[in-house]
Amino acid sequence: MITISQQLVQQLCGVFRRLLPPSPSQADQSVQFVAGAAGLRVRLHNRAGAVEYQRAGNLPVESFAIPLTALFACEGTRADQPVTLESRTDGHVVLRWDDHAVPRSLVVESWPRFHESLPTPSSWAVNPPRLLTALQDTLETTATAEGRRFAVDCIQLRGHAGDIVATDLHQILCVSGFVFPWDDELLVKRSEVFASRELPTDQPLEVGRTEQQVVFRCGSWSIWLPLDLAGQFPCAANVISDPATATSRWKLSDIDADYLLEVIPRLPCHDPETQPLTIDLNGHVALLTKSESAETITHVLLRNSQHLGDDLRCHTDRRYLVRALRLGFREIFLHGAETPPVCRDAQRTYAWALLQAEHALAATDHMLSLTSPVSTLAATSPPQRLLTPRRRHSPQDRTPAQMTHNRVAETLAGSTPQPTNGTAPPAANSKTQDTTTGLAAVLREAEAVQVALRESHTRVSHLIAALKRHRRQSKLMQSTLASIKQLQQLEV
Repeated sequence: MITISQQLVQQLCGVFRRLLPPSPSQADQSVQFVAGAAGLRVRLHNRAGAVEYQRAGNLPVESFAIPLTALFACEGTRADQPVTLESRTDGHVVLRWDDHAVPRSLVVESWPRFHESLPTPSSWAVNPPRLLTALQDTLETTATAEGRRFAVDCIQLRGHAGDIVATDLHQILCVSGFVFPWDDELLVKRSEVFASRELPTDQPLEVGRTEQQVVFRCGSWSIWLPLDLAGQFPCAANVISDPATATSRWKLSDIDADYLLEVIPRLPCHDPETQPLTIDLNGHVALLTKSESAETITHVLLRNSQHLGDDLRCHTDRRYLVRALRLGFREIFLHGAETPPVCRDAQRTYAWALLQAEHALAATDHMLSLTSPVSTLAATSPPQRLLTPRRRHSPQDRTPAQMTHNRVAETLAGSTPQPTNGTAPPAANSKTQDTTTGLAAVLREAEAVQVALRESHTRVSHLIAALKRHRRQSKLMQSTLASIKQLQQLEV
C-alpha cells in the first residue's frame, strides 16, 4: 500500500496537466507508481515527454499504474489528509481518501503494462534557478505548432555558447549564461511543464542529455523532453542587430513602462489581427493609434521617457512592445523604420518584427491626447544625438535584414539578398531629400509645440478657475465679517 497526501496529489495533477497534448484523451493516460528501498517514484509518460516525481525513503516494493482520471478524482488541498493506494491481487487498485470528512473510495483497473525506467544522462550540468525562468519565457516566444519550414515549436539549446534561443518567426528571444553538457546545438520540443507553479524556483536546475531526450532535474522533479533531430532552426544572428550601431534609442522610465502596460491593452485598435501601434520619436516619445470605426487618432505622450538619436516613426504590433516591457526591458534600440527593434541586458536579447512603415500614423490637429503621469525624477535633459559613425557596408559585413511581417521567415533564414557590388546605392536628389527631411522635422516640432500649448492652455484654464473660486470665497468671507461687525454695533 502506498500513502501520499492530498497536497502532493494536487501538485502531481498540476504538473501532469501541463504535459498533456492539445485536446488529449485523458482515458489513455496512465500514472505509474513505483515504491521500493529507494523511495517513491510517480511518473506520467506520453508522446510529449515524461515527468517524474521522486521522494526518498524505504518503502515496501510495489508498482502499478492507474488512469490519470483516477488521480484527478482524489485531488485536494488538505496537506494533512492522506490518500491511500492499495493494489489488490485481482488486478485492481483501490484509492481511499476523505472529501470534507466524508470517506471516499474508488476502484480502478490496474494497467498491466507501463514504461520501464527512463534513460539517465551520463553527465549533468548544474545551472542557476534563472534557467527555469528562461525556459518559462520561451513559452510565449515559440509557436504552438510546427512551421512549414522551421521547427518553431522547439527551443534551441546551444551547447558551445550556453544560449537558449526561441522564436515564432515574428519575435526572437535569446538568453545566455548557461552550461550544457554538449557542444552542438539541440532542438527540444517546447513544453508547458516549465510553467508549472509546483516546480521550485529557488533551486538549481540540472541538465543532461540522452540519445533521444534532454533531461531537466529540479528538486524532486525530473523532466524528459524529446529531441527534434531532423528539424531546422532559423539563424538568430541574421535578425538581431548590434545595439552599438543603433541610430535611435528609446529609454523608458519605470513609471512610463507601468503606465503603458496598463494603457496599451485599452487603446483603440483598427486591425485586431496585427494590432498596430505607431511609435513616434521626434524630440518627444509618443504612441499613436486609432480605432476601426473612428478616424480620430489617440496620442499618448510619455513625459518620463527619453529619445536619443535620430528622429524616427515606426509601426509595430503592440503585443511585442508589451512583451518587451513585461520582460523588464527599459531601453529599446532602433536601426530604422523596418529593422527589428532590439532590447538587450547583460544576459538577454529580445527583438521583434515591425509592420510596414508606410502604414505608420502621423499626428493631426484633432487628436485624443493622453499623457503619462509626471515623475519627479524624470530626466529633463534635451534629446541627444548618438555618436555612431556611419559607414558603407561591404559584402563581408553582416547587415540585419528588414524583418517585416511578410518576410520574417526569409530574414531568420538569412535568405534576404544582399548587394553584390559592396557599395550603397547612389543618393539621388540629395538636396531635395535633405530639404524635405528638414521641413518634416520642423513640422513635427511645430506639432509637438502645439501639443504642449494645448496642455498649457488646459492647465491655465484650471488655474484661472481655481483663482476665481478663491476670489468668490474671499468676497464671501469679507461680507460675512462685515455683517458680524454690524450685529456687534447694534448690540452695543
